[in-house]
Amino acid sequence: MIRTGITGIDEMLGSGIPKGTRVVFSLEPGVEGRMFMFRTVATVLQERKNVLIVAPHCTGRVLISECSELLNIDISGLEGEVHILDSTVRDTINSREKKTNSRKIAWKKLIRETLDRHSIDVLFIYFDLLYEDLGLEKALDLMPSAGQQDRITTVVEHLNLEGDSLIARFASERIFDLIISVHSAFTLVPFFNFFTLEYVSWSRMPRRSIPYTIGEGSIRLYIPKIIITGPPTSGKSTFVAHASESGISVDRGDLDGYRTTVAMDLGWLHFRGFDITIFGTPGQPRFDPIIPQIVKNAMGIILLLDATRPDGLLRARELLMLAHAEKLPLVIAVNKSDLPHHLDEKTIRESLNIRDDVPVFFISSLKQSDVHYVVESMVDRITRHPY
Repeated sequence: MIRTGITGIDEMLGSGIPKGTRVVFSLEPGVEGRMFMFRTVATVLQERKNVLIVAPHCTGRVLISECSELLNIDISGLEGEVHILDSTVRDTINSREKKTNSRKIAWKKLIRETLDRHSIDVLFIYFDLLYEDLGLEKALDLMPSAGQQDRITTVVEHLNLEGDSLIARFASERIFDLIISVHSAFTLVPFFNFFTLEYVSWSRMPRRSIPYTIGEGSIRLYIPKIIITGPPTSGKSTFVAHASESGISVDRGDLDGYRTTVAMDLGWLHFRGFDITIFGTPGQPRFDPIIPQIVKNAMGIILLLDATRPDGLLRARELLMLAHAEKLPLVIAVNKSDLPHHLDEKTIRESLNIRDDVPVFFISSLKQSDVHYVVESMVDRITRHPY
């Protein structure tokens, strides 16, 4: 397997990319997506594999410098060998060969010879200028032939100026085994980058869209806001506390001796490769005016119910309406199900009028395993949601 080194992606793909596959990082104009290729190059080199980079857009020195600067490591000093066919090669071929077919033949011969001479494991191709010089079909033909493909993994980066139609063609014609499109301006979270696993040939994985940030030489999968809401005493603060690695809660005691949230609960956790921020809302009606602001830019909602309090269903429905939950991934968690209770799934679905595909889990928020199971379900639904 070839690892990308991007936490979360490798796990989703089943430990990485099978040897001999073809991968494309398809970048939307304006998005900062260089890190996907750079991170994969560095990871492959760290694992002592030999690399050929076809980079007709710049010199090898500039490429190494940019990659090393972005990753905060000197990739030329890593264990694997780096070989580069750069802009000087392009200039030579273009000045010598005037016809596109002759240029393609020259590139293909040079790539094939370099692959064989240096026992290359992974071929990285920056596609854009090759596409410009040769056209799409001839540029695609530069990838290893069937005989070489069994042992050489190919990773392509290109700027997608044609949009969804080109992605659809790549997938329908099986040109690539893995298609990852990289975008900006995530619908629910403005000015956010995200990538989509469009197609995976070796897995029945559904299409997934995943937000990310870039920092400290790596790509971090990041869900900036999951909302935990529910009626009073449903256990929201306990849920947030057991889900989180760190956090804060603003609460006070009420006349009945219960602690009640008066602002919000806030928690942070690293889970299944994702950095996640969790916001817990107050349950009391007097805090309703602030709930739309807390929910703003949320990517999913977990509704917590108290299994021992059927009378909380009306309040739960009000909270779902306040949160505009019909537009977001939703999970129902029925807390305190380890106690004698009267709520059942049929009653919950009928009372809340929720969609059939919304899962309902009976849990105890005192059990971290239960809480993490609910969070995992929410992460799965967020990444499958058609943003």
